[in-house]
Amino acid sequence: MRRLLCLLCVVAVLFSGICAGCSSLTNGNPEAFTVETEATNKGDAIHHEFKAFVYSDFYREIYDKDTEETFHAYCEAVSNGGTEFVCKSDDFMITTHLKMLASEFMPIAYMYANITTIDADNVAHIDYGMPTDEFLTKLEEFEAKVTQILDETCKAGYSDAENAIAIYDYFAKNFTYTTYTSSYVVIMEENGVCQDFASAYDYLLGQVGIDACVCNSMLNNQYPHTWSLIRIDGEYYHADPTFALSNPGTIRYFGFTDERRASMDNYEEFPFTYGFGSYEDPEGKFKAQDDRFIDLSDTASYELDLENGQIKYVSAGTGEDKVFVVEAVR
Repeated sequence: MRRLLCLLCVVAVLFSGICAGCSSLTNGNPEAFTVETEATNKGDAIHHEFKAFVYSDFYREIYDKDTEETFHAYCEAVSNGGTEFVCKSDDFMITTHLKMLASEFMPIAYMYANITTIDADNVAHIDYGMPTDEFLTKLEEFEAKVTQILDETCKAGYSDAENAIAIYDYFAKNFTYTTYTSSYVVIMEENGVCQDFASAYDYLLGQVGIDACVCNSMLNNQYPHTWSLIRIDGEYYHADPTFALSNPGTIRYFGFTDERRASMDNYEEFPFTYGFGSYEDPEGKFKAQDDRFIDLSDTASYELDLENGQIKYVSAGTGEDKVFVVEAVR
């Protein structure tokens, strides 16, 4: 019996050591899941930790690994109020790429963190245009605003689709179309124009692990317009947070296909381009063809009930009360 008790004690000690080791590895991993919560039920409030670095697989397709690593270093420096970081290239053109990326994936860096020079040893220098402590105060306010929006929208147990819908709904109910600003101003002051809204939406999606990038074409075949291309469960969909503002009673501009995006507002004569570099997609890697959200195009008005995985809506076609099940088996 004594031998059995000793053996059980040894096993318990080893198991606790393994668990502690796993915990320390997870806590030390900057890519680890960053939501803190004790919630047990779907729809319970949770707290989201701010991620200094988010990115998109789209840009992994068009930029090399050096650009991603340099952008990561830039974001890490900015998140600490740092004034320098190591570039993977001495080509000053990379700074243009970093600023474009920041407009989508680190809005406060786009607004304030200007890259002034790159030394011969590839050290880039940042000028915030203000004392460091003043910038850090702005950074703290920005992080607080981002987490506030996420805490209000993305609840415990929500799927990627439900999180994307919840943030889209937040845009529709809280933001105002004004004049060109930036994704930073959209988040902090809740106003802007299409490219600002799309970038801010992409950024907030990235904070909860949903891949997105901006998409561009010519509205009514004559006016430039920008919205978001998002990836949910391995499929691409269009979502237009700007049109959410002008159509707050309907969710018809979320989750549509290439074909429906083109036909709804006359984009047929111009191909879609992606990212702020307006890159084309000749290989069709970013085609949006899945129609799981097609029923939402019929909404005249809606009410989210994401705790129960559904959207209650009134049909624009028939006036009937209907229910859209977000995660319905397809």
